[in-house]
Amino acid sequence: MEKTLLLFLLSITSLRAVAQRPSEQVFQHGPELQGDSIIFPLTLVDAFPFVSVAVNGVKGKFMFDTGNKCYIEINDNAVNLPRKRAVSKGQVGSGQSFISNMNDTIAEVKFKNGLTYRNLLNITSANLDFLQDHITPDCLGYIGHDFFKGYLFKLDYVKRKLTFYKVTEARKRSKDFLNGEKVVAVLDFDTRRLPNHPMVRVKVGGVDLLGSFDTGQYGLIQLEDQAANVLKKKKLLVDAGKNGYDDSTVNVTNLVINGSLKVSVKGIAPYSLEQTAPFRKGMQITEANYICFGYRFFEQYKTVWDYDEKKMYVLEK
Repeated sequence: MEKTLLLFLLSITSLRAVAQRPSEQVFQHGPELQGDSIIFPLTLVDAFPFVSVAVNGVKGKFMFDTGNKCYIEINDNAVNLPRKRAVSKGQVGSGQSFISNMNDTIAEVKFKNGLTYRNLLNITSANLDFLQDHITPDCLGYIGHDFFKGYLFKLDYVKRKLTFYKVTEARKRSKDFLNGEKVVAVLDFDTRRLPNHPMVRVKVGGVDLLGSFDTGQYGLIQLEDQAANVLKKKKLLVDAGKNGYDDSTVNVTNLVINGSLKVSVKGIAPYSLEQTAPFRKGMQITEANYICFGYRFFEQYKTVWDYDEKKMYVLEK
């Protein structure tokens, strides 16, 4: 499968210290998070984080994809939505195109932790059969950035847990989301055209790169030829052979993020400038060299993403 699905979506046309699992909290019309802190159990399928859900009675999983800006997006190949309205065309980073639809017929979205939404309005859907075919057959869609507006979250692949914390002035002072954690680094980030893509400065072997973070992929690197040759000579960029999808991968060592965090990533996809073109424009990437940190980074740490303060806390796992 070409370049192992990159699942950040780009539109072309159009105070409590311990988090709780909600027990049958029901909300109407809009799928915004509610409450002070909420835990979602995670299921990892290959590199991708999922939460269990039922949509209009159909059981399956939503991918937690920070690269997707929607509240939720439903796979209308898996859930019958007879009155959907086509509104735009879309494309994922790996090239698949689809028609984006709008729906007012979502009777119920019920998560495994008890959080339930009913009679939802203006919910996006699309035929996401490529996710069913290549990742998991019960993929019902995504939850994305707008779902957790006003919240920060902690992503923990070891404990298989995703925890959202409501942003409050008290929480900004207490930082209770760091209780019991060992902080490895605090990364200040910026955003550009798309507010869901945190961006940082990265350096490796004298080469400067723009970096971003996305839970919907393994990770990728795109380098100018001269930069790639420099890193190969220094053995900082090494061919790692083919992955299970028969895609080429590389290992990159001694990356330094924001001048403070040194990290290496293994098994990420090498991309050409042409291959990054579908999402460069949407993300406003103008830098010659670019790296996206995905699963191969997140498997090494716990992370806290605070979009309000534009900080990512990298924690010992």
